[in-house]
Amino acid sequence: MIGNVLLLTLAVFVASCLVVVDRLKFLVPYRHAMFAKYGWAIGLYAVLLFGNLFATLFVLARRFSLKHTGQKLVYVDKQLRIGSDDLAAEIRERSEESA
Repeated sequence: MIGNVLLLTLAVFVASCLVVVDRLKFLVPYRHAMFAKYGWAIGLYAVLLFGNLFATLFVLARRFSLKHTGQKLVYVDKQLRIGSDDLAAEIRERSEESA
């Protein structure tokens, strides 16, 4: 999940950077002076933006992809204890062997 969120964060971050660069074309003649004076602030803002974007997308991914996980695990556990099918027996045997 972290890899997917990181890829999505990178895509959104690059897209937003390209939009900002496109809108600030009129500052191209002053870029050397701006980066010399405010480069650290621009870099810090970019790092903080990336971190916040990653955290937001990670929370959203956990919220929507892990919905009702606890209830599903309880249901599977109950089926394994009660179930009489071959899969339940095989999983029960493997868990007893590893314990």
